[in-house]
This record gives sequence, C-alpha cells and structure tokens, in this order.
Amino acid sequence: MINPSDILNAGILIVDDEEPNIILIERTLRGAGYTSITSTMNPHKVCELYRINRYDLILLDIRMPGMDGFQVMECLKEIEMNDYPPVLVITAEPEQKQRALHAGAKDFVSKPFELIEVLTRVHNMLEARLLQKEIEEHREDNPALSSVIQRNIRKIIHVRLKAAREQGLQDRIANWMTTFSGSMFFFYLHLVWFLLWFILNTGHLGMVPFDPYPYGFLTMVVSLEAIFLATFVLISQNLLAKEAERLTDLGLQTGLLTEHELTRVLQMLRAIQNKIGISNDEDSDLADADLEMETRPEDVLAEIERLQRRAVVASRLSKRLR
Repeated sequence: MINPSDILNAGILIVDDEEPNIILIERTLRGAGYTSITSTMNPHKVCELYRINRYDLILLDIRMPGMDGFQVMECLKEIEMNDYPPVLVITAEPEQKQRALHAGAKDFVSKPFELIEVLTRVHNMLEARLLQKEIEEHREDNPALSSVIQRNIRKIIHVRLKAAREQGLQDRIANWMTTFSGSMFFFYLHLVWFLLWFILNTGHLGMVPFDPYPYGFLTMVVSLEAIFLATFVLISQNLLAKEAERLTDLGLQTGLLTEHELTRVLQMLRAIQNKIGISNDEDSDLADADLEMETRPEDVLAEIERLQRRAVVASRLSKRLR
C-alpha cells in the first residue's frame, strides 16, 4: 500500500531551459508538500543525474537548445530499456504531444501551466510509479516472511543506503581505508611486502642492502602507516557513533510511543473491565495501577543511577569489612 508520505518523498527532476518555469513548478510542488525535488536547465545532465539519483518522475520540457526532450528520452531508454522513470512532458505545441507519447512519455502538461493540472498529474503518475515499484519489489519476496517484515527490511536498507550517499568525500575515503585495512587482502599484501623487504636486504640476491638489519627505515614507514590507519579507524568510529546515536534516538522515541499507547490500551481495558464487572486475577504479580502508570524515561534513568551508586557503596563497604 502506498502511503501519502511515500508520494511526497518521491524523487522528482524538473528539466526546463527557462528558469521562471522551473521556479514556478518547484514552488508549486513544494507548496503541496513534495520534499525531494531537483531541477536543471542543462538537458545534457539529465541522464547522469538519473544514473545517480534514480528519480521517480521527470518533468521534461520538449523545446530546449542543444538537446531536445526527445533526445533526452532516448538517452534514458539506453540506461534502462524497460524501466526508466515516468516522463511528464512540458510543451506549448499541441502537435508534439502525440510524438512525445510515442517516444515514451506517460503524460503531458501544456504551457501556460494550470497549477491544479500539474499537481494532479504529478500525484497520479507518482502513485502509479510507486505502486509499480512495490509490485516489482514484492515479486521475489520470501513467502516465509510477512509483507510487514519485508517492508521494514526494505526501509532499513533504504535508510542505510541514503546515509551512505549523504557522506562526504572525506568520510567515504576514511570508510574505504578502514574496510581495506581490515581485510585479508591487506594482511597478505603486507606479508608479501615484508618478505620481499627482508629478502632484498639480506644481500643474497646480489643487491646492496638499502635498509639493513635492524630495518630502521621499514620501522619508520610502518609506524607512520599505523598512525594514519589509526586516524582512519577513529574517523570511521566517529561516523558509526553518530549513526548509532541516531538509531538510539529513534529506538527511544519508538519505545516511548509504544509505552504510551500500551498505557492507554490498559486504561481502556480497565474501564471496560469495570463496566462489565470482571474481577482481577488474585495471583497476578503486577497491580493494575502499576501497569497503567506513565513511565517517564528520566525517572527510570535516575533510579538506575541511584541503584548503581548504592551497589558501588555496598561493594566498597564489604571490601573494607574483609
């Protein structure tokens, strides 16, 4: 099922050589709640932008200098023969509409714009596009897992990939170096390097040793390498710590929301119980009043800290008595 938020977060690319048209369409879409909007006045960049971002909808002007909309659609077909994104053609020439539809466009909008028409066509095309993608994604679902689990798995993967795409060049280099230095290939590379270094500096191959025993130059190089690798590892750990902090905040928010909803459900069940006249189980370990209380996280954290301090003091006293 396609949620309204999925449609509003879908990727949209606006291609037009006239900046006022781009500004008008972009403001209209953002005013309607769409969040992921990109625009360009250079049609030559469309295919490269699509390769990187995989937009769900492209609003494409037909008449553009250097490369018209028909050539752009041909370029998109070369990227993905059967699944390039829906194209909403923008044209002021009625005779171009039929040709655009034959070229692969799914719909068209006439100039001058009717903003209500633009919003309607964009919404309908995005809804159809996302529904098609959802059907394709579920085609190879594991029958042993429910659709909810499959959807959650995809959301987790989407969040991770999005976070990876948003990393800067320096962060990507640090992550790559950390991954490479923690691989077996890195170990084998250094093993071969050290063996060759030792053999070349023994003098048995007829070469004058350039770093004789105790290999001072090798020691300096390895020490510098260790410093740089440690720096890359620390950078990667900082990135992981930030991501873990985000996930912790998300888990805390989800837990608080779950606790709040369960408390309301218990209060509702208690009211129904009193209305019907059902008595509680006397062997229950938890009283209804305890279950129906709102749990504040700051109170829980304070109690944990108090008990930890108490345990530490008791442990120290027991050591002194010994």
